[in-house]
Amino acid sequence: MISNQSGKTKAPLKERSQQFLSRFTSMFIKRPLSYLKMILIITGSFVWLLVSMIAVYFYFIFNQVPDLKNVEFQQLRELGVNSVLEKIDSRSKRAEYHWVRLADVNRDLLYAVVMSEDGLFFEHQGINWDALITAIGENIKRRQLSFGGSTISQQVAKNVFIRSSTKSLHRKLIEFFVTRELEAQLTKNEILELYLNVAEFGPDIYGVSHAAKYYFSKPVGQINAAEGAFLALMLPSPRKYHYSIFQNQNLVPRHQRKLKRVLSDMLYKEYISPSQYRRYLNWQYF
Repeated sequence: MISNQSGKTKAPLKERSQQFLSRFTSMFIKRPLSYLKMILIITGSFVWLLVSMIAVYFYFIFNQVPDLKNVEFQQLRELGVNSVLEKIDSRSKRAEYHWVRLADVNRDLLYAVVMSEDGLFFEHQGINWDALITAIGENIKRRQLSFGGSTISQQVAKNVFIRSSTKSLHRKLIEFFVTRELEAQLTKNEILELYLNVAEFGPDIYGVSHAAKYYFSKPVGQINAAEGAFLALMLPSPRKYHYSIFQNQNLVPRHQRKLKRVLSDMLYKEYISPSQYRRYLNWQYF
């Protein structure tokens, strides 16, 4: 025992801990149901609070997902046009923007873009899970929210309906549900038409019609597979590549490899013939 200044003795820490544990155990044994009920009330309250918060959050998410069941495609075209025009700063570039129907787009251009951006577009239901898992792994590896792995359908959801470039898990979750609604209510061709008309190909250059005219001085119906692969090359970073590739007239090896990969995929899918493939490999862009 240790004596304090008043003359009283203080029990060792180990002994006091044993006494407290003994009293607590005794109380629980004597009234087990009441204490069990108290524990369940406390833990249950936290669980129900958590469930309620999750329910409110997803209610907020679902309220931001458009109901496309009874929407005419012409209304979606108008929505797509508005989403583009609000991004274009130049009046002259606004005047050059025109919506083009999918039937008027050269098949080679259409498939070049699909092979470049989303090779499984016609097979998946809006989400490419393998690409998404790979992108998540890269995000974890880099320790940043750069995402990636977005399908054509997801890009339409982001550019036409969400209209936000903010990178966050919240926005990605909204994008997921909007994408599911798009896939449920629209055909693949309708989704592809929306994408080709709202995609950015350079500074204030939106849609394949404007891109075809700007880069090749051709109507969109006359763009071949090589030219289509070049336009697709712009899509990941259109403003950056407009300067580094187009204005500098410089195709570095990695860009050349991507052009070859797109053309190879088109050959494999029999979208182009072997003779076309050989000719397009040596296409002069500048």
